[in-house]
Amino acid sequence: MTSVNKQLKQSIIWRGFYFITLLLINIVLSRFLKADGAGVVFYLSNLFSIGVLVFSANLDGGVTYFASSKTIENEKLASLAIIWTLIITLVSFFTLPLYFNNYDFDLKNNSADLTQFGIYYIVGILLTNFFTALFYSVGNFVIPNVILGVTNLLLIGLIYFGVNTNASASEIMHDYFQFLVFQGILLLLAFYITYKILPVINLPNWTDFKQLLKYSSISLIGNFLFFFVYRLDYWFVKAWCIHIGELGNYIQASKLSQMLLIIPQILASSIFPQIASGYNKDEIVNTIARLCRIFSVVFLVLFFVILGIGKFLFPLIFGSSFSTMYLPMLILLPGIFCLCCSSLLSAYFSGRKQNQINLYAASLALLVMLVLTFTLKSSYSIIVAASISSIAYFIETLFCFIHFTKNETINWRTLFYYSFDDWLWIKRIFIK
Repeated sequence: MTSVNKQLKQSIIWRGFYFITLLLINIVLSRFLKADGAGVVFYLSNLFSIGVLVFSANLDGGVTYFASSKTIENEKLASLAIIWTLIITLVSFFTLPLYFNNYDFDLKNNSADLTQFGIYYIVGILLTNFFTALFYSVGNFVIPNVILGVTNLLLIGLIYFGVNTNASASEIMHDYFQFLVFQGILLLLAFYITYKILPVINLPNWTDFKQLLKYSSISLIGNFLFFFVYRLDYWFVKAWCIHIGELGNYIQASKLSQMLLIIPQILASSIFPQIASGYNKDEIVNTIARLCRIFSVVFLVLFFVILGIGKFLFPLIFGSSFSTMYLPMLILLPGIFCLCCSSLLSAYFSGRKQNQINLYAASLALLVMLVLTFTLKSSYSIIVAASISSIAYFIETLFCFIHFTKNETINWRTLFYYSFDDWLWIKRIFIK
């Protein structure tokens, strides 16, 4: 088995395990908190994700690149991750109360609770992002995903215990956000123990740090744009769709459809270090084209399955309050297929240090989304929101693929010229 296929296999199996446990948490929270309460958790997580984007400065992306290319030692990058997270903890402690004291949200929790939730989320996700990036850079997909998956199962048990002991919704939310910090600390300890790193501070020199910041800052702008492309519709739905449960139903449909990006993102996390390292470039290019062909078949089948049983399946899984997520989910599927291909292409461009292409693609998609949203404001609904998102995702992917064909000797027919060997390739990955 080639090194690329081996990386893909390990990544799919172990990250797949982790994301399955994430889906289980989603289901448990949805059934306990209902569409209204789950919508609050999802919306708050969305708000806190902006904090992660701002405070991380996308250093986790830079850590992945410089660790994979062996430019900066992992020990120095790990020290930087710890120091950076400690600084951000202090910054969050003083800045988040200023935001939430003036934030208008219909919650039973007071502003102090929201500040606490935000600190937990930002610190936990920062640590998780940094140390999973370091594990992935050395090809280790097992340890971080086993830790995250097993602790997710523990959290599910904790939630069920809370439900059976009549815990309030705010207490369940507190446990959920606090658990993120616990996971981040476990990953930190696991990295130091696994690779026998001495617990001393050993930071990159100033030259290396400037290179890291330069690379990360370019990607940061793109990540901001991608974030709003993927989640800007949440704010419009909250502001303009006022019926009870609509926000929860729409975000659930969006989150569930975006969970279909898990496999492509898993694959992208393998592609990025390979491209950054400079090895197996031709094989990676062929792999990207092959995966796009496979995704198109999978999504076509999935579309017809959801068309047939989705209306009954979603309320059965998530609860009766999620009865209106079926159509938005169906409409989002073509756009999510585009994002599946786009995530692979984005990893390719990042690995080649062509982050500006990802930046332009996200800018174009965001512009399309804003223009269509305000044009259709008078008739805005969760159905319109899903349609606009799908169109924006298509435009983004089209732009990326055009530039991909300029870099490589590949054409449009490659995406649709199916071969039985595509499916044999999958079999070879998992059997050998």
